[in-house]
This record gives sequence, structure tokens and C-alpha cells, in this order.
Amino acid sequence: MIPKGASQIKAVWWSIFSSLPQLLMAVHAFLFVEQFQAYLPFGLGLAAGAMIWMVFAELIPESLEHSNGATVAWWISLAIMGMAVFQILFAH
Repeated sequence: MIPKGASQIKAVWWSIFSSLPQLLMAVHAFLFVEQFQAYLPFGLGLAAGAMIWMVFAELIPESLEHSNGATVAWWISLAIMGMAVFQILFAH
């Protein structure tokens, strides 16, 4: 909103206002997940696939427009290594 000319305080209040449904639905979402716990891995896999698609379809092409390929490849490699480190640390 700020790049479109809105004030900082207006952007803050709209971000808070747009997050209110999360508070209202948190308990309902928790109860829903408790009922369908067996399907949780499928849902999380679907969400992970959507995130991976978004990275390859949107974020990487846009970053290549604003930076050179070597820099983008360096940061992608660093991010993958960081995720691998977190997986190793949290698996034990």
C-alpha cells in the first residue's frame, strides 16, 4: 500500500484489520485439524507443493529480471543449504 501512496499508519491498520479473521478462525481450524488428523500429511504436502510452485513460477523468474543469474543461483543454493541444516538440527 505504501508504494501506491498510502500512509504508513494506514498500511499498519489495514494489515492488522486484514489479520483479524485469523484470530476468529484459529479455534475452529484447530478443531477441524484434530478431527481430520489422518489427512494432515496430505494437506501439508499439498501446501508445500503450492509453495514450491510459487517459488519456481513467480519468485525465481522475477528475481532473474532484477538481478543476474549467478546471484540468484547463489541465494537459492544458500537457502536450500539452510533448509537442510534446519532439517538435520530438528530431526535429532
